[in-house]
Amino acid sequence: MSVQTSASRPAGKSVGAATLGLVVTLAIFVVVFLAFLIAPLILLGVAFVAFMIMRPRSERTQSSGPVASSGTAAHGFGAGTQ
Repeated sequence: MSVQTSASRPAGKSVGAATLGLVVTLAIFVVVFLAFLIAPLILLGVAFVAFMIMRPRSERTQSSGPVASSGTAAHGFGAGTQ
């Protein structure tokens, strides 16, 4: 039977290795966190560009304002409901 004379637990990481591990972990966290914040904005931008390209050209030149009927000018509150 032999008796163990070394320390009860092995030596841990050095201060430099622990600091490097912390910095790498924080960097990974920041990259993933920013990716989840920025990805929806990029997706919305791509969808908007696709929408602008895919919609018909006839809709681009139409006026969205109220249309005057029978030669009178449409103005004032509720002018679009004539």
